[in-house]
Amino acid sequence: MKGVSFKWKVSYILTYPFFRGFLGVKEIGKKNVPYAGPLIVASNHRSAWDPPVLGFALYPRELHFMAKEELFNPLLGPIIRLYNAHPIRRSAGARGSLLLALDLLERGLAILIFPEGTRNRSKKPLLPLRRGIEWIAYNERVRDEVKVLPTWIEGKPGNFIVAFGSPLAPVNIPRKEFLERLRDEMLTLRSKVLNQKGKKGGKEYGA
Repeated sequence: MKGVSFKWKVSYILTYPFFRGFLGVKEIGKKNVPYAGPLIVASNHRSAWDPPVLGFALYPRELHFMAKEELFNPLLGPIIRLYNAHPIRRSAGARGSLLLALDLLERGLAILIFPEGTRNRSKKPLLPLRRGIEWIAYNERVRDEVKVLPTWIEGKPGNFIVAFGSPLAPVNIPRKEFLERLRDEMLTLRSKVLNQKGKKGGKEYGA
């Protein structure tokens, strides 16, 4: 495993009561997390809580995030930089975020990507997956080594569940099948999470 940084270890210890107690974070399938090599954590996105909860749930694997440049103001910037947030320039557009993701993966790091491309405020369980994650995963710079970890996060403060599926290896999956395969894996995880919470029919976000 690429060594977890001292700051990540200390942060996990200090925030453990908050994430486990107040937020009630629990994990399913933690054994599926690869602890070495470039990794894309591909998760659904419902809440502003999602990035920090996913970062906590993935421990001891250290997670990196991409955030819009405007967030890196004198007050917030130093804090989010400390916790592995990397600025994306608006002028660079989508291509800027894609290239930054490749740079991080080439360093053997784990990055968080929301394949829906935006926060899902609809009643649908999952928005259509955008092709950005496919472009990254199948780029020749990382394709032979990168793994994509299907992930599902469900809940609210006091009861968050994060489920990790079996990693997908783009090198072994035809590109034209990738997004459908990823979507199927994410929705399968959703079913497992809802069963874990004792919900029937997926009523919270629609069947």
